[in-house]
Amino acid sequence: MKLYIGGAYQGQEELAGRENPGAEFFFAWHEKVRSLLEEGVDPLAYTETFCKEHPQAVVTADEVGCGLVPMEARERAFREAAGRALCCIAAHCDTVTRVSCGIGMRIK
Repeated sequence: MKLYIGGAYQGQEELAGRENPGAEFFFAWHEKVRSLLEEGVDPLAYTETFCKEHPQAVVTADEVGCGLVPMEARERAFREAAGRALCCIAAHCDTVTRVSCGIGMRIK
């Protein structure tokens, strides 16, 4: 499994595609977390199952925990859930790449 993470519009999907042609891709995992929360599904449990079922997957996500803390409790819960889910994915990954301005830096 591989994870590409960075700020919004920093080129995670493009870099992941160039480095892993033909791989099984799951883009914008942070948005998956948001939809799971809206459906009442535990994002961490879902992510743990996902990691076991897709060990060769390439996952991309935006960093959502930087900046000001949102005033809305729902948005704070989303940030926490996204962070925990991405920690789970990173723990299962062979490589984690942080992307900025389309340039990847391996952090794992």
